Amino acid sequence: MNEEIKKELRALGFSDNEIRVYYASTQLGEATAAQIAKKAGLPRTTAISILAKMKEDGYLTMHKYRGVLYYWIESPKVIGDIFRQKTEIADHLGNFFSGLYRSEANFPFAEVYDTKASIRKFIERTLSTYPLKGRIFTIDSPGSGNYSKIYPENMANVVLGYKRKRRITTKTLVPHGFLETIAKHKLENQEIEVRELPAGISFRASLWLMNDRIVFFSGTPPFAVAIKHEAIIASFKEIFNLFWNMAAC
Repeated sequence: MNEEIKKELRALGFSDNEIRVYYASTQLGEATAAQIAKKAGLPRTTAISILAKMKEDGYLTMHKYRGVLYYWIESPKVIGDIFRQKTEIADHLGNFFSGLYRSEANFPFAEVYDTKASIRKFIERTLSTYPLKGRIFTIDSPGSGNYSKIYPENMANVVLGYKRKRRITTKTLVPHGFLETIAKHKLENQEIEVRELPAGISFRASLWLMNDRIVFFSGTPPFAVAIKHEAIIASFKEIFNLFWNMAAC
């Protein structure tokens, strides 16, 4: 048996007996369990158990002809397809479990998103699961176009739809002099209150303060980081409230 093949299959998690059965099946093509067991040098019952597992995992197919079961190994390329599928599943699970990870212990964590697609998914997932009648505090810079670089206009309306459906209210600070540049329809289509930062403060990114996390976001280039840390969130809320109250004076 080719030692390099054994090494690679073992790295993929195959046991020695599974390697022998897989290797024998590859050479034989369509064969019975007895033929495969003989070729692999294993007891028939051991080979049958391994063949059943490989069929379940998608590495081979099986059919019955005149009462005899025949096994046919799939193309070796299937191995790559199976592991790519497992990687995709693992990525999906990572997204589902990220909000639960150590949540009971209130343990700090950070999530990073650096593509347009991942940022859109994060925003939509966050807004669609946000508490009803919740509130978000933001610091935004309309002139930077952070959102327009991630969302076309029609998708931006989808985001506003999530906020309306959840009845989410927003308190937003924008750089001095930018309030008049915001299109009126964007303010009228959501429950939002906007004030200006004190003159002289430049702010090109976007910041979201939510119940349990703070998000820093920029569209140039696409990048967002969400942080869950009680002290950090509380500290930034103090800063936000300071600027919010200064704007009211």
